[in-house]
Amino acid sequence: MCALTLFFVGLGAAPRARAQIPDDGFLATYYRGGALQGEPLLTRVEPVVNWSYPAGESPAPGVVPATDFSARWEGWRNLDQAGMWTIFYTADDGGRVWIDNELVIDLWYDHAPMTRAQTKYLSAGYHLVRVEYYQSSGGMTSQLSLAPSGMFPDWMGEYFDNPYLVGAPRVRVNTPDINFNWGEASPDPSLPADNFSARWMRLYNFAPGNYTFTATADDGIRVWVGDTLAIDAWTPQQAKTYNATLYLDGVTPLRVEYFEQGGNAVVNFYFQAATQNFPVVAAEKWRGTWFDNPTLTPPSVCQTDVAQLQLNWDGNSPACGIGGQFFSARWDATRVTATAGFYTVKLLVDDGARVYVDDALILDAWREQPPTAYATTVYLDTGAHAWRVEYFQGAGGAQIALEIAPGVATFTPPSVPAADEIIVDAQGAGWTQGGGAAWRVVANGRGGSALWTTNNAFLQPLRNWGRWYPPLTQARNYAVEVFIPANVATTHNARYLIYHNGQTDLALVPQAQYQDQWVSLGTFAFAGQGGEYVALSDVTYECYACAKIVWDAVRFIPR
Repeated sequence: MCALTLFFVGLGAAPRARAQIPDDGFLATYYRGGALQGEPLLTRVEPVVNWSYPAGESPAPGVVPATDFSARWEGWRNLDQAGMWTIFYTADDGGRVWIDNELVIDLWYDHAPMTRAQTKYLSAGYHLVRVEYYQSSGGMTSQLSLAPSGMFPDWMGEYFDNPYLVGAPRVRVNTPDINFNWGEASPDPSLPADNFSARWMRLYNFAPGNYTFTATADDGIRVWVGDTLAIDAWTPQQAKTYNATLYLDGVTPLRVEYFEQGGNAVVNFYFQAATQNFPVVAAEKWRGTWFDNPTLTPPSVCQTDVAQLQLNWDGNSPACGIGGQFFSARWDATRVTATAGFYTVKLLVDDGARVYVDDALILDAWREQPPTAYATTVYLDTGAHAWRVEYFQGAGGAQIALEIAPGVATFTPPSVPAADEIIVDAQGAGWTQGGGAAWRVVANGRGGSALWTTNNAFLQPLRNWGRWYPPLTQARNYAVEVFIPANVATTHNARYLIYHNGQTDLALVPQAQYQDQWVSLGTFAFAGQGGEYVALSDVTYECYACAKIVWDAVRFIPR
């Protein structure tokens, strides 16, 4: 068991008076059943919300059962500065988080451990935080943390004077890398040499592909990658190395937890693109990975093989007991090209799909739509090529058909965006900019040009900034994507702010990783009443003037 969580929680359906809620911890209330109703089984003050233990164990043995209970944690959090703060929460089974009575994370359904991160602007001073949780069966996890985003451009490192990650951290610091060998010494004068623990957290925007995570520790270590507990070695041990390989796409929360019991203290963690990004599949076989959600969010449900991608489910279950609506799938295959030349890729899809060859996006139809045909042409060298097709189904019909044939396409789909997409280009309608005079124009942007500057390390009065204001006319969810032109950006920490429906979210994009690609910032609820925008400044928290940052087009796709 890993005692209680990390930061703050607030409010329930009926707010309590502040006098009943502690300023330096959480008022924890436990109930029988999953509805937070009836006479409480237990009420006590807990320093943090950080429970994680296997099936059969309870947060209060003999008082609270190991299954079929619910809990509420409420506490006041005194923020020492105003700015963008990131809330991390992991739950198994259901959980949700409020800040000042606003629901910021909602995972209120049965599931394996899932992690969500939400970034929003918070003023300095006291904020009421509430976490609600229910446990159905199996293991229990309820873990909360909050961190000021701007102070930790790399890893936010937190160090505790106990081996359980309990209480307020003694040290909180930005860490470029997790690579420490303290021997028999202490990481900091405020910490003991033995029986301490640490947690490092960050958000990272992954280009689509498989990544290998490597961790070495003496003693215990756990690594969370999004919703997946990728490495679990939470035990006293000599220095030992562990590996895990996961498929990732987009902004993903990362969390590394470590404890030292005695003797040497060693911890090292890094990740890199896997040597083989796609599984090798028998000729003409596509390996399908299925997800019980429309966003390809792990964990997957199962894997199946098909000879051809010619599938029409017509509202029925596609595989593995998944319902006929709101699911997604990814198919991978290695196909050998016998003759170099141009090949035509034809796609018929309802709803959305993307097609990749050797990790390059060649066809993007990722939107809700009736059955729609697309085609594109790609040049392929002789030899093996890795193909990947991603698909999602919203509501209504569901089908996908893919054909790859030699020669140039006789059918060319429209190059203009779909009518329901809205694109705002830098220097076009809906664009505004400000700051210094060092703007530079490059001719290879999506609309014929893009803007770039060198970066500022920190906030400066004359920093360059740009905003994209979309002409949205209805309240609904929009997927937001930014276009990164090739051979311009070198920054690994472009910080996009999405102002929507009265709140602000932060998305980090390593622009240097992308070449003439649309990159997702996520899906957000917009009010559609004007004044909403995406913003980007030249502040990257990298060394001063050592990186280039680029402004190009932003598109908004109804979801």
